[in-house]
Amino acid sequence: MELREGEQIELKRQWTDEALKDLAAFANTRGGTLYIGIADDGEVIGTETGEEHIRRIVNVIRSRLGIAPSVQIEEVSGRPVIAIQVEPVRELVHCNGRYLRRVGNTNRDFTPEELTRRVLEHSALTWNELPTPWGPDRVDREAHRRFASLARDRLPQVDPEDPILTLKNLGLIRENRLTRAGALLFAERPQELFPQARLRVGVFKGVTEIADSHEFEGTLWAQLEGATERFRRLLQVRFEVTSGQLSLEGLRRQEVWEYPLPALREAMINALIHRDYTLSADVQIRLYDDRLEIWSPGGLPPGITIDDLRQPGHPSYPRNPLLARAFYFANLIEQWGTGTTRIIEQCRQAGLPEPEFREDAGGVRVVFINDLYTPTRLRKLGLQERQIQAVVFVRHRGSITNREYRQLTGVSNKTAYLDLNDLVQRGILVPAGEGRHVRYELKVTEK
Repeated sequence: MELREGEQIELKRQWTDEALKDLAAFANTRGGTLYIGIADDGEVIGTETGEEHIRRIVNVIRSRLGIAPSVQIEEVSGRPVIAIQVEPVRELVHCNGRYLRRVGNTNRDFTPEELTRRVLEHSALTWNELPTPWGPDRVDREAHRRFASLARDRLPQVDPEDPILTLKNLGLIRENRLTRAGALLFAERPQELFPQARLRVGVFKGVTEIADSHEFEGTLWAQLEGATERFRRLLQVRFEVTSGQLSLEGLRRQEVWEYPLPALREAMINALIHRDYTLSADVQIRLYDDRLEIWSPGGLPPGITIDDLRQPGHPSYPRNPLLARAFYFANLIEQWGTGTTRIIEQCRQAGLPEPEFREDAGGVRVVFINDLYTPTRLRKLGLQERQIQAVVFVRHRGSITNREYRQLTGVSNKTAYLDLNDLVQRGILVPAGEGRHVRYELKVTEK
């Protein structure tokens, strides 16, 4: 029998307490067998197999790791070896304060994120329900007062001066300690515990040049308000004057933002309350010339697809239900499962294309599109450079004819007809007029 080290096999010339690391890693992964009396290159050395020796090994394993191994004496290449087998365990095993897992033929420490996921996998709790080391004395009373003001309609009995009662009723205190959701919502400086609980807003020129960057910390309420105010400083706005009656007093001035602020706010809330907090990344918002992207760590929960997000009343599986519940009572979200469809409708009402939803880079990205007709976006659609020239021409002139297309690109009458017809088939241009007087205009009217 030839043995080689791997994910479930470890070879040792002789027993030392260093082997406890291998057994702990086996127990925390898929189980495995430690062979005593075989060198790591597979050479069989043999080992002492006396009853007292084996009893001492078993006692060390039980006292130091808290697990009961199966120990057998086997003959390999005519020499006695000890085979110590451990099964995978439900609760994590630590060795000298370290939590190890088996990767190939090596032992590696669990990262904090991996440890958290492992605990959640074997408990009935979600991440946001786990208690923190912080007691109720860490509650920011001003944050609670702001919440009480927002929640007056849905929680009319909430007392602005009694945050402990509110947090208990919301399930945000467990074992007289703030839960992780409670800390994120109401604790002073929650980033001391959760440095990943941040939101960043960056302004980009081109693809990689960062023109401006700002980071928001504090409670989730503070991050939401800070980013919203940042949008008001960064985004373009125009004013439309409407008249309710034929008088100067009846004139009303309405703000029209580059992107609808309610839709951005809804998308930010989704990012803050549905992200995966076991991941070390923060929520990232990128503002480009033609689009705004909101990315949150963690993919969609099982049972939900990107296509589902466009369906009214799609199923909802909130990753952090305590966070979602608090935002609901604060009147900042409606019933779960309706937020993404409201975002789509708000963009439609603003005359913008529907936002894109996609999973990438280990998270969920929402892309608000301000300009469908940038050269970069048109190239992604497969347009030729001369067709892109034509679209840019139409954006500035309002329309283009076959003759103008030929003058612009230098192609024949037939090629111009085929190119323009292709743009019509793609839904980019629409013909206006008939016969020789036909002109081509953009299908989507810009704001």
